Amino acid sequence: MGSEEFAALAAGGGDAAVVARLRRANRSRTLLAVAFLAARTRRAGHPDAGAVARAYQVLTDARAARPEAVWRVLDQPEVALWAVGAARDLVHGGDRCRPGALANVAAAAAVRAGTPADLVTAAGPFPLPSLGTLGGVGTRLRLRQDGDGALTHTGVRIVPGGATPGWSPLSALRLGDRTVTLDQWRLVALPGPFAAALSRAPDLPAWRAVLTGAVDVLDAQGVAGPVLEAVRTVTPLRDAGADPSSATLSEAFGAVLLSLPRGPRQAALTLVHEVQHAKLTVLHDLFPLLETGARERFYAPWRRDPRPLLGLLHGAYAYVGVVGFWRQQRLLDTDPADAHDAEVEFARWLPATRETVEVLATRPELTAHGHAFVAGLAGTLADWSAEPTDPAARAEADHLRRDHRDRWSRAS
Repeated sequence: MGSEEFAALAAGGGDAAVVARLRRANRSRTLLAVAFLAARTRRAGHPDAGAVARAYQVLTDARAARPEAVWRVLDQPEVALWAVGAARDLVHGGDRCRPGALANVAAAAAVRAGTPADLVTAAGPFPLPSLGTLGGVGTRLRLRQDGDGALTHTGVRIVPGGATPGWSPLSALRLGDRTVTLDQWRLVALPGPFAAALSRAPDLPAWRAVLTGAVDVLDAQGVAGPVLEAVRTVTPLRDAGADPSSATLSEAFGAVLLSLPRGPRQAALTLVHEVQHAKLTVLHDLFPLLETGARERFYAPWRRDPRPLLGLLHGAYAYVGVVGFWRQQRLLDTDPADAHDAEVEFARWLPATRETVEVLATRPELTAHGHAFVAGLAGTLADWSAEPTDPAARAEADHLRRDHRDRWSRAS
């Protein structure tokens, strides 16, 4: 990653090409983890060693035939989460991520690339990341091309995006020029709280409507490109109450977990917020921004609980995205009430985020890259602070900001 790309991310943004660079970096990590699995299981005489070796060869063959098709599988967030988790389990012990699940990844790659495969599998439903699930697979999976060019297993045709007897594709939404899948995480289990909150029967028309509307909002702001470059899967969560919930996972770049937003504007804001977290996670892996070991906790104007330093940095970066969203939206909303609300949000979060970045700038734990990164954020926020805001909205925002700090101080 060059200095200009780093500077764009440090300023709080980065176009689709910069986000694609982050994706490729994350893919390299996944590839390294998969190669490690193949080597480590063989050396250790792991029970899955034979299955892993066969799967690794199938994956290699598919990659040689059609690399771009294989990237679609390896860029799937659950594949990244599984690969890194399985590598970690092999080193430190654990059984959450089975090495033998490389067969699932290899089979999906073979389907995408149109190459044959003969794999050792676990009996039962067989998920193919980015594609869907085969029902009733035994201990061997043999993929062969039929006369129409589709791959089949024991007569079951695997058609991306189309259901056939024995084959259930993932639900997918066309958003702008991208396809986003509604993923159910069948290759690897989500961490407990998220697994318990999964919506197993999401309302597809409702999700399609709200996310399509969100893309329209992002398009109007000129940021749909980088956001959609980042988001590969949306995982619907059950409605948890008045405030919709959302999250990203540090080892699953491209996944956004969220409950059904109340409308397109909220959906767009949520995607912007979560993509900021995703970008920072990969950037911090490439260029560590903080030294480890800090134990102090800090006030965060968007949280009820004190945050560790890395959490504060993540929050600040996410809220630079939030501030940028409201900065644009206040000028685009045609409804007076919506425009006022957007102005209040901008006037509230701009000084709150700027104060947080000022705290970060004083920390000795910042690396050289960390100092450059925080300076970039500070510069963006300083430029935005020179823009006028409506006095009534600013007064309302100041009250909300003071009230949050007062309640936090009393609770502490």
